Amino acid sequence: MPLSFPSVGIQNMSMRLKRVVAVAESPFTLDTQVYTHQGARWEAEVSLPPLSHAEARSVEAFIVGLIGREGTFTFGNPLHTSTLSDNTVSSAAIRAESFTLGSGTAAVAAGTYFQLDDYLYLVTQDKAAGATTLNFQPPLRGAVTSSQAVKYNLPKSLWRMTSNDIGWSINEASIYGFTFACVEAL
Repeated sequence: MPLSFPSVGIQNMSMRLKRVVAVAESPFTLDTQVYTHQGARWEAEVSLPPLSHAEARSVEAFIVGLIGREGTFTFGNPLHTSTLSDNTVSSAAIRAESFTLGSGTAAVAAGTYFQLDDYLYLVTQDKAAGATTLNFQPPLRGAVTSSQAVKYNLPKSLWRMTSNDIGWSINEASIYGFTFACVEAL
């Protein structure tokens, strides 16, 4: 573990960042108090394209090999491509929402995904060429030591299935259908 996701393509994918935020509202004044807890993780539902029996074998083996929610796998959106060169982080504390890049001065647009260690992050503010601070979400999963690589092209995260019961459909033409839900493995 972790297993690599089979290269069969993706037909549909829904992705979201789930947060743990408490809001208390006064019934008298309607004033609110907001408390943002530390929890945040990526969640996704994925549908694979129709697969032949030969193509589906690797996906069946992958799903069964995960042993339900026990196993983990690496996965990322195949559309998140970038021509940005990889950078390195000077250092950052756990739960940081920004860090200083140790190399590279290229501009990075808000909405750019990147991978640091085994986790996926999203740039939340444009970084101008020459600037060194990169702002992102979700907060860092772990402390970053000097010279860890920031990967922009085809970034991946570590995932696990949301259920121990994972199945697939097969029709009379031997076409297989796979749909599953997964969450970031923290």
